Amino acid sequence: MKTILIIIAGMADLPDPLTLKETPLVMGHIPSLDILARRGEMTSFPTITEPHEISHKNALLSVLGYDLDRGEPSVEELMEFGLDNSLPLTQYSSLCPFVLPGFSGHGVCVTTSAWVRGVAKCAFLKPIDIYSPGSSDAEILEAVAKLACDALPNNEFVLVYVDSPLKVSLRGDYEGKIKALEQIDRHLITPIADYVWKSDLMINMAVTTDLVTPWHRRRPTKMSVPLILYFNNHDWDGDPEQSFTEVQAMLNERNLNSPSDLMRYLCNFNVSEEEEGE
Repeated sequence: MKTILIIIAGMADLPDPLTLKETPLVMGHIPSLDILARRGEMTSFPTITEPHEISHKNALLSVLGYDLDRGEPSVEELMEFGLDNSLPLTQYSSLCPFVLPGFSGHGVCVTTSAWVRGVAKCAFLKPIDIYSPGSSDAEILEAVAKLACDALPNNEFVLVYVDSPLKVSLRGDYEGKIKALEQIDRHLITPIADYVWKSDLMINMAVTTDLVTPWHRRRPTKMSVPLILYFNNHDWDGDPEQSFTEVQAMLNERNLNSPSDLMRYLCNFNVSEEEEGE
């Protein structure tokens, strides 16, 4: 069983109480995410716990199973470690290795973000280089999608991290966030989902975000984030009217009560399915 985890940083939002605008997920044209939600399962889960700083770095680390009580790595050291493959982990005072059960040493990370590459290396995931100087956002997303699909046959785990919705959220750009989500749906989710649907491999596909980041507040807030879980070796009979939104995700409860529960669930699902097939 293969697993691909797609983290769309800054994706989730809140309605704006002043303008009464719905969230970009509600307003955006995201047919592939909607189909995944219908054919799979939606739920929500927390990505960070007290008393740790509410940051996108800490949320990603927590979701991947890193214990922030060991210390919170600095973005600067993660970025430097992610950029230079020749430097050993022991050179950095704030970085600690950690293990993704079943996946560390058997997975890759596809991202253009240097600090995320650093996180991946701390988890013993191999970063895949993306060289796209001068490329448009759409071309970069397409390159990420292709690299992710190419990596699945030879790896047990593929982590994909993109952050364009986060960047426009921090600028307070409502229309820009809608456009960013639509581009991700068209140029990233669509080709990956198409590959997963048609593949002879058994693949788990999870799509989520790191923190709810309202565009009208220009900063993240601590609350549960939406999550799609799709398994291509199951036939789902989803609600044809269902769409991927923050509210819809919160209506479906699942036993994911801590940040690390997602990785634990994906790993345990792999084990249970393999045992059933023996």
